[in-house]
Amino acid sequence: MTLILGIDEAGRGPVLGPMVVAGVVIDEKDEAALKKLGVKDSKMLSPGQRERLAIEIKKTAKQIETVIFAAKQLDELMQIMNLNDVELNAMAKIINKLSSDSAYLDLPSNGPGFMRELLAKIENKQRKIIAEHKADSKYIVVGAASIIAKTTRDAIISEIQRKYSNYGDIGSGYPADERTTAFLKEYLKREGKLPDEVRTAWATTKELLKKDKQKKLF
Repeated sequence: MTLILGIDEAGRGPVLGPMVVAGVVIDEKDEAALKKLGVKDSKMLSPGQRERLAIEIKKTAKQIETVIFAAKQLDELMQIMNLNDVELNAMAKIINKLSSDSAYLDLPSNGPGFMRELLAKIENKQRKIIAEHKADSKYIVVGAASIIAKTTRDAIISEIQRKYSNYGDIGSGYPADERTTAFLKEYLKREGKLPDEVRTAWATTKELLKKDKQKKLF
């Protein structure tokens, strides 16, 4: 049995909700079956397809691990490190926790510094690490991890939506989503602050708070 680990994240860019880093370990021989089922980069799948495939991945996987960073936690971490470092630490934690012969990662940063720092944190120096951009569309096991990360985040977003249903549709949580920005403006107008699930270190949030402050001044 040859065990391979795939790691990917969901939610680096949103202003609302968590970032999730997921690791999935499968037997290499099961890759073909997952590919046949339609496992691929989660961005190329509909929400319904992702949910269906997540069930199949959980049946097939030998091990699954998720690291979830809530908005407040990200805000705190961003005071001492950047987002790449946050993701790097999560990847190292997953690699060290799960047993596999090799690990495939979706590389968030171009520089050789990222890989150097990551390898320094890996306990098993014999393990083969393959890190590439767009690994989620190149390797089935990374695609599987991207599906687990995305469905985990989507479930949390659904919980946040239920919590704030009186304020309208919260959208996807991304700054470009007009539903998300409309929700944040409405919440800020009614409450005079932003929800706990919002990342205050993000430019979108800072801009909203700045405009709100200016409005109050005039």
